[in-house]
Order: sequence, then structure tokens, then C-alpha cells
Amino acid sequence: MRHRSNHARVLSRLLLVAALGLLAGCAHMRSGSATAQLDAFMQQERAWAGLTNHTATLPDGRRMPYSEGGPANAPTLILLHGYTGDRNHWNEVARDLTDRWHVIIPDLPGHGGTPLADDASADGMAQTLGHFVDSIGAQRYVLVGHSMGGGVAALFAMARPQQVRGLVLVDSAGVYADNPSPVMQAIAQGDNPLAIETTADYQRLLNVAMAKPPFIPDSIQQALATRAVAHRAAYTQILDSLLNTQTHLPPSTFHMVLHSLRMPTLVIWGRKDAIFDVKVTQELADNLPNATVTVFDDVGHTPIREAPRRTAVAIDGFVGGLVD
Repeated sequence: MRHRSNHARVLSRLLLVAALGLLAGCAHMRSGSATAQLDAFMQQERAWAGLTNHTATLPDGRRMPYSEGGPANAPTLILLHGYTGDRNHWNEVARDLTDRWHVIIPDLPGHGGTPLADDASADGMAQTLGHFVDSIGAQRYVLVGHSMGGGVAALFAMARPQQVRGLVLVDSAGVYADNPSPVMQAIAQGDNPLAIETTADYQRLLNVAMAKPPFIPDSIQQALATRAVAHRAAYTQILDSLLNTQTHLPPSTFHMVLHSLRMPTLVIWGRKDAIFDVKVTQELADNLPNATVTVFDDVGHTPIREAPRRTAVAIDGFVGGLVD
């Protein structure tokens, strides 16, 4: 695994920002488009992570973009992002994985470049993920899911356990018996900080999703917010489906799903998670037959962006233990 000091990581980020300043100026001269600047930023991040761009075609004709990197003959990791995210949320983590593992990162339905069809639910996304892995010929892999992507990963692993050699759940969505988080309390009182209608809503979401957000230039942050608002119709359908599951599915049914997951599982959590309280990790440990739990004390709901290096190290060690 590639080892980089904190100094090297900060220097890399500063160089990236400087390079993007030049790219942004070029994009501005060509089109004045914040979207062009954002796309250039993400393309540079993917390139630095050793990722290339690809597109799969689903049976219904939809095109599903994905990133891919690392040795093609190495064990495969499929990384799934969370609600309002996309494949680029994994770029910093992937940068520390692609020297050793074959990494694949798709845009889930309704996110990034993948249109939403009748798959707004976690179960629907799991079925679409099945079409995706079949289309690219992936047969056996470690499945890694953050937040909503963790819920999708768990449902997929239950349906296709023979294909999932290991599972990593990062601050994973689930129907927990006791989740006294600030966000869930706010939702119960009729105030939903996860809903997005305006760019201000997007910033509010970031504030609850991360305890220590990474540095991103203001222009890029604004472009991300604008893009999130453009996706608001799909996000609304997805969030409504997720919250409907939270309301109507009993925790005992979710526990049955967890009990069925016999593959080795790594649970990674941020102790400052304001959406899924860290205490739910005990619930996961009690119900997953073969689980290990790692908690980052100073991190919120999004370790893949708040602590990408530590997240990558944890994933790398787990996967290495499966294949050594």
C-alpha cells in the first residue's frame, strides 16, 4: 500500500488546488462555466488516484459511469458512495488503494451521471448494482459501502453472498433499534436537514455530515451545491424511500438481514456521526456473525472524506487479511 505522510498529503492538495486554479481560468475563458471547473477538478482527482473513466450499459439502456484503477489481476474492491454523493467521494481513499487492489467505483442511480429509474429504494439500487456487476463481468469482490451505499451493499450481499468475499460498512445506513442522533431527532420533529432544495440546504447537509470537512475551494464548493440542487428531484425520491424504510421496517427485520451476512465484515465509524450515532456499532457487532469494528474518534458521518488515509489503511488491512 502507498504510504504518504500528512505533509505529503497536504502538499498534494495544495498542488491540486494550484493546478485547478489554472484549469479554472482556462475553463472560464472558454465557457465561464462553474460546471467545467468542477469537472476538471474531479478529473484531476481521479487521475491522481490512478482512476480512469468508464461507462457500463444497463439492461434498460441506462448508462452508468464508473471509475476503475489498480492492477486488473488483483483482488477487486467495489466502492459505493452515499446519498447525494457520487463516485468522486472515494477519490482520496482510492488513491491509497489502487497500487495494490483493483478498484471499481460506480455512480449509483440518481447520483452523478447515472439516471434514476424505478430504483430509488436501497433494494432497487442493490438490484441495479447486480446488473452493473454482471455487465462488467465482475464475479467475486469485496464490497465497500458508505452511508446509503452501506445499506445497498448489505442488501446486495444478502442476495448474492457467493460473490461477496468481504464486506466493509462505513457509517452505514440501516434500521437501528436505538439511534439517538441529532439528525434523526430533528427529522422526528419535522425538520429534515438531509433534504435539498437550495444551495443553502446543501451546505447545511455538509455541516451535519462532517465533523472535520476537507478543504475545497469556494468555487468548487458552490459548483457542487449547484449540481446537488440540479439533482434534487432524484434526491427527494431517494430520501423519501430511505425514510419510509426507517419508519415502516422494524429493526428486527434489519437484524435478520445482518444475521444472513456470513462473510467477514469490517465496520468503520466516526464517533461524531450526527446521522447514525456511534452506539449503533454495538448493534451491528451483535447481529453480524463475523464483524470487526473500527471507530475514528474525531470524525463524523463521512470518514471517506474526513479521514481518507485512515479509512484506506483500515480497508487495506482488512482486504489483505482476506487474501493473504
